[in-house]
Amino acid sequence: MSAAARYDAIVIGGGVNGLTCAALLGRAGVRTLLLEQRDEVGGCAAESEIAPGFRGPTLAHATGPVRRDVVEHLQLYRYGLTFLDRAIEVSSLSPDGRALTLWNDPRKTAEGLAAWSSNDAQAWPAFHQSLGRLGALIGGLFQSAPPSVETPHARDLFSLMHTLSAFRGLPKADQWRLLRWGPMAVADLVSESVETELVRATLAADGIFGAMLGPWSAGSGLQMLLAAANRSLAWPGGQVVAGGPVALARALRGAAERHGVEIRTGATVARVDVKDDRACGVTLASSEHLDARAVVSGVDPRRTFLSLCEADHLPPEFSWRISHYRSRGTLAKVNFALAALPSFTGATREMLAGRVRLASDLDYLERAFDHAKYGRYSSHPWIEFTIPSIDNPSLAPDGAHVLSAYAQFAPYQLRDTSWDAEREPFGDIVTATLERYAPGLSSSVVARQVLTPLDLERGWGLTGGQIFHGELSLDQFFAMRPLLGFGDHRTPIRGLFLCSSGAHPGTGLTGGSGANAAAVVARELA
Repeated sequence: MSAAARYDAIVIGGGVNGLTCAALLGRAGVRTLLLEQRDEVGGCAAESEIAPGFRGPTLAHATGPVRRDVVEHLQLYRYGLTFLDRAIEVSSLSPDGRALTLWNDPRKTAEGLAAWSSNDAQAWPAFHQSLGRLGALIGGLFQSAPPSVETPHARDLFSLMHTLSAFRGLPKADQWRLLRWGPMAVADLVSESVETELVRATLAADGIFGAMLGPWSAGSGLQMLLAAANRSLAWPGGQVVAGGPVALARALRGAAERHGVEIRTGATVARVDVKDDRACGVTLASSEHLDARAVVSGVDPRRTFLSLCEADHLPPEFSWRISHYRSRGTLAKVNFALAALPSFTGATREMLAGRVRLASDLDYLERAFDHAKYGRYSSHPWIEFTIPSIDNPSLAPDGAHVLSAYAQFAPYQLRDTSWDAEREPFGDIVTATLERYAPGLSSSVVARQVLTPLDLERGWGLTGGQIFHGELSLDQFFAMRPLLGFGDHRTPIRGLFLCSSGAHPGTGLTGGSGANAAAVVARELA
C-alpha cells in the first residue's frame, strides 16, 4: 500500500462503541478507517425485517443509555439524534392482572407503591436517592480509562483522588452501602429496602440481565450499581433514543463521516498484522492488506486475541488468561410481527411503549436461573419486552405492531442437545409466557424471529453469545477488564487497542468504551 493510502488508525467493528471510537478519532484529526463485516453498521443496535412490512430492533431494543458526553462531543443532535422524555423507567406485570410502574419521578413511584405496600411507599425515596448517589460515584469512574497498574500517570492519580473525595462526601450510610452492595447478591440488596416481591424482582432483574447469575448469586449487586451508573451519565433530556438504538447508530455514522472517517462495510478482518512486535494494520478475508499506525478492535476480547491475533505475538500467560475470560451468554431475543396490538392485562399503552418485565418474584428469577446452571433453557423464562411500533408506527402496517422480547435464561451451551434443534421450541415457550399475560397474543402472530446465544455468536461475532463482550463481574471490571494489567485499552501488542464493551466500562450500548479508547489512542498517536 502506498504511503498516501496509509491510515493512522483502523477500527475493527462498526457497533456503537466502534463507531463512537472512530468518530472521536476523526474529530481529533486522526485519519481513520472503520471496517464492518456486515452490510450495515450498528452491530447490536441494528434493525431488520421480521416479515414483509414489519421491521424492528434485531437485538437491543434500548441503549445503555448513551453517554451525554458522547452526544455533546460529537454533537449527535446535528445528525438526527433526539430523545424521548419518557416518564416511566420500567413497568412490571403481575400474574394476578395488576401492573406496577417505576417512574423516573421517585415521588410518583412512591404514590403508586402505596397500593402495594405502605412501607415500600415510605422507603422508596430514600432508596432511590442512595442508588442514584452511588451510581453517580461509580459513573465518575466510567468517564476515562482506568489507571495503568504498573505505571500510573499523574492524571490517573488525580482522577482517583477526585473519586476518593466524592466517596468521602457521601453520607456515611451510603459509604457503607457501596462497600456492601457490590459483592452482595442482588436479592439481598433489594430485600433490605423493599418488601413487595414484584418490586424486588423488577429491581433485581438489573443485577442479572445478560449474566450467568441468579438473584441469589454473590456479585449480582454490582450489575445493579453499574446500571445506576449508566443512568447517571445519560443525556439529561431523556434516556430513551427516539427511533431506537438504530437511530443512535445512524447518528454516529453521520458524525464519523462528517469528521472524515472512511467506513467500509462487508469487510471481514481475518488477521491483525504485526511487524517488529507492533500492530501495523490488518488483512481482510479477501487477502487485502491495509496499513495503519494503530489498530483498534471493537470486537470482543476473546475473538480479538484468540482469532484475529497470531499466538506467536502474545505472551503465553496472557493467552492462557484470555482463554479463561468468561463470556457465557444467557440471553435470547425473540421478535414478533403482530397483526394487532396485544392486550396485556393491567398494562396501559404508555407502559407497553416502554420496557415491561415479566417476573413475579425473586424465586421466579432464581428458578429460571436453575435451568441454566445445568445446561438447559428455562421453561418459565423471565422476559423484558417493548412494543416499539407504538412510538414508531412506520415499523409495521396500519393497525399492526412489532414486539421485541429479551428472554432469560437461555445458556449458550446446552446439555444433550443444540440450539439449532431447540430454537423454535424455546420460541414457543417465550410465546406461551407472553400469552399468559396477554391472552390471545399467539393468534395475532404473523411471524416470529428467534435469536439464540449461538445465533448471536454466528451472526454478530459475540463470542459465547455474551451481549456485553464478557461477563460484568468484580474480577472483570474496571482495571481488570478484560484482564488485570490491561484495563487501560492497551494490549500486549503495541499499537493494538480495545474499544469494545469487553473493555472498560463495558456496560453495553453507551458509547463509553469507545470514547475512553479514543482518548487513549489519540494521545498515543499524537
